[in-house]
Amino acid sequence: MLLTIGLAVMCVGVAFGVVGIALPRASAPLPFTTFVQYAVMAGIFSIGSTVMYVVHRYDGARLALVVGDATMVLAAGTMAVALAGLSTHRRRAILGLVAAIAVAVGAATASTSEDVSLVVKAAVLAVVCSACALAAARSPVAPRRPALLIASAMGLYAVYSAARALVGATTGWMTPVGAAFRSLDIGSAVAIATVLVCGLGIVLALHSFRQVSDDGPREHSVVVIGDAPLAASAFGADRLRSLVTELRTAAHALDDRAVDVRHGVATALPSALSTLGAQMHDGFGWSPEEIALLMEGEGRRGRTNSR
Repeated sequence: MLLTIGLAVMCVGVAFGVVGIALPRASAPLPFTTFVQYAVMAGIFSIGSTVMYVVHRYDGARLALVVGDATMVLAAGTMAVALAGLSTHRRRAILGLVAAIAVAVGAATASTSEDVSLVVKAAVLAVVCSACALAAARSPVAPRRPALLIASAMGLYAVYSAARALVGATTGWMTPVGAAFRSLDIGSAVAIATVLVCGLGIVLALHSFRQVSDDGPREHSVVVIGDAPLAASAFGADRLRSLVTELRTAAHALDDRAVDVRHGVATALPSALSTLGAQMHDGFGWSPEEIALLMEGEGRRGRTNSR
């Protein structure tokens, strides 16, 4: 039991240490840095969950199974938060909800049989992983291809978890199909493959950003739609989304190493603000008022040649 508690505290401590101390030092746009912080945190929770399952398998410690189930839900939920690109307030609220769900799953594991708790965990993971897959597919902070890779992995794991819950709740675990879905070896293999694919997605996302920031002598610039709430109230939420999409499209057309950030794009284009301002006017027909919304990432509004 002491080993279980010690490993759990270590994983949580390392996760918060990475998120709170190490990663904020990264030189990247804030939304992308936040994505990396919480993605790494999710990875640490996944490793912690795996360690707990190994402890449970070899010494039968019930507490290890409780912590393993809870941290598995935490891992999937934290990855969804990482990809969603939420505001600070909404991110904290969703993290609180994820933590509450994880505690509930842990409580179910502690208070019911392993057969019942497996159904509960699988059902919850099906929902949480589906939410994560959707967040990845629509992520405003992760590069497109890595995000789709993560979405595919989490979507497949959501389908596996849903099938697992359905089989356990209907036919039970004693049938050949039920025994296959209950198998610790098969379940571990599927989970490990999912974690590895998600890890690859994070590595590819980091590599994509490094191409922007490290390839060539120029540093990246971040151009965003400034005062997004004000822009949404003035032009409408649909038009704001359209402006962001068009801005990213223009940046990617001019710089194939551009990386999407919240409400804008990071690019190695020279004089990015004026270049993109002219491109939005000439190529997308933006009005002077819309071009005036463009700001550099540090929050400094610049002048562009909108003619």
